[in-house]
Amino acid sequence: MRVLIVDDSPVLRLLLRTVLESEGFEVREAGSGEQALRLLEGYKPDIITMDVHMPGMDGYEATACILERHALPVVIVTASADAYAAATAMHALEAGALAVLDKPVGPDAENFEHLVAELLRTLRRMAEVKIVRRPRTIRGHAVAPFKAPVSSGSPRLVAIAASAGGPAALKSMLAGLAANQPWPLLLAQHIAVGFLGSFRDWLVTACKLPVNIAEHGQALLPGTLYLAPDGRHMGISNDLRVRLQPRNSELYCPSADHLFRSVAERLRSEAIGIQLSGMGRDGAEGLAELHRTGALTIAQEPASALIDAMPLAAINLQAARQVLPPAAIAALLNTIASRSAACNTLPKGE
Repeated sequence: MRVLIVDDSPVLRLLLRTVLESEGFEVREAGSGEQALRLLEGYKPDIITMDVHMPGMDGYEATACILERHALPVVIVTASADAYAAATAMHALEAGALAVLDKPVGPDAENFEHLVAELLRTLRRMAEVKIVRRPRTIRGHAVAPFKAPVSSGSPRLVAIAASAGGPAALKSMLAGLAANQPWPLLLAQHIAVGFLGSFRDWLVTACKLPVNIAEHGQALLPGTLYLAPDGRHMGISNDLRVRLQPRNSELYCPSADHLFRSVAERLRSEAIGIQLSGMGRDGAEGLAELHRTGALTIAQEPASALIDAMPLAAINLQAARQVLPPAAIAALLNTIASRSAACNTLPKGE
């Protein structure tokens, strides 16, 4: 596998090169975003590792240019403890980077072996992704005809799942949501440990809703977005409180399947489930359970997803009542919210 390392630190480039070549990877280096773009005119790696805190063109700008010109998979490798770098990494995810990882800083570091193992696993998985440059404009924003849940009751909660490519979809969807959502929104997003705080801060800038990292036992409030914390699966209790469980041997944590199944068990048709961009199948089975209870289930339109595996898995299981691009998902939620508000203000007997 061919890897291009983009990092302004010669020491870090040497460290990453040594690690990757010991695993049989073919490695080339670039000390800046500008140099990376020049190299890519005559060299096509399978994947690119990108630092973000570099002089001149930073990692966000370099990622955006690479995806626009070359359509190659990019993984951000940076320091989660550096607030500027972590914030820039979120913008790179928005631009289309597939993942963000904490940078291994040296063999003497306590978590070095864990970070290296995660880096190798991620590079091998993400190198398989075929990046296709698609128009980012959505063909209109018309909402597909609303297929009402079996229950006549109004939804009480929205559960959302996303993985690689999810941040771009989330920004498009959340930016279109009205501030007065009459339900709490719960999000299971696969993201590397250490970056959740920066991800939350980035989401705050992308939507009109308060964004909180969920705490066990807290009451869920309408119009608020809750994120599953690092290393915990998120579900709900019968009285709409957060239930967190530690990770066991699951591949993904937080698990989208866990979230959807918890919501299906307790709210049945009084919920909305949304499956966005990502690799793998996490969430497909859980969304199917929600569908069977009569809930409104939505999958992102595959053509609008940076990585279409997760929404396609749900669609192939016939788990999605609606298949929509992110902006249209927001429009549908706003429509349902308006209908719910109108029903709640009708005089009794109407």
